[in-house]
Amino acid sequence: MARVRGLDALLKSYEPVAVALSGGTDSSVLLAFARRHTVRAIGISVDTGLTPPGELAAARELSERLGVPHVVIPLDTLDIPAVRENRPDRCYVCKGAMMEAVAREAEQRGCRTVVDGTHADDRADTRPGMRALRELGIRSPFADCGMGKEDIEALAGELGVPVRPPSACLATRIPTGEQVTRECLALVAAAEALLAREIPGTIRVRCTGRHARASIEADPAHRRRLEELLGAVKELGFEDVAIASGGYREGGADSWKQ
Repeated sequence: MARVRGLDALLKSYEPVAVALSGGTDSSVLLAFARRHTVRAIGISVDTGLTPPGELAAARELSERLGVPHVVIPLDTLDIPAVRENRPDRCYVCKGAMMEAVAREAEQRGCRTVVDGTHADDRADTRPGMRALRELGIRSPFADCGMGKEDIEALAGELGVPVRPPSACLATRIPTGEQVTRECLALVAAAEALLAREIPGTIRVRCTGRHARASIEADPAHRRRLEELLGAVKELGFEDVAIASGGYREGGADSWKQ
């Protein structure tokens, strides 16, 4: 309860706020909390071309349900060399470009502070974009209040916000140093959308773009159903499709070595 009071006080000290709204659970809960506690807020999303299917739609639907203004900024991140070439600093550069766009829009709309859904359990070593947040002055109220994933999911239940599986930009499906192409992103997005309709939980389709080889990471409990779906995934345009042993592995496509 003390953390919830602290979050309320912190957001009110920042208002009017712009919530960087990805469509995932954390930023959605932050916007819903602000609305419930009468904090003046808007949602700003960035359409990077790297967003997993459904996230922008989820952000739009939530904003409409809450009656909160929502802005979508188009930003073709494949125009950025570090992103297109999939350099080791891709996440940092991409997050910086996104948040610069959000901050400009927020200022134009009279918002004093940009906030995001980063929380106390997020680690800078696995989320290099956090450095860009600090450099741009983006505030992370959950982290500042010591609230982690468990706290956010409890709030989600109180606020009527669906808890969505963990997500990450589609470029994380391609190994570092291998160029990110629209063709590979489209294949990954289509494959993950197909599998998500059939299998619950976190799903990743890792892809080597040069040869359109895919490795599917999902809960091993659903392996039989995955095997039944391999043909349908391959028909999307992959040359080869396999099921990764061990299920989902954090760390992006670099965790897949074949």
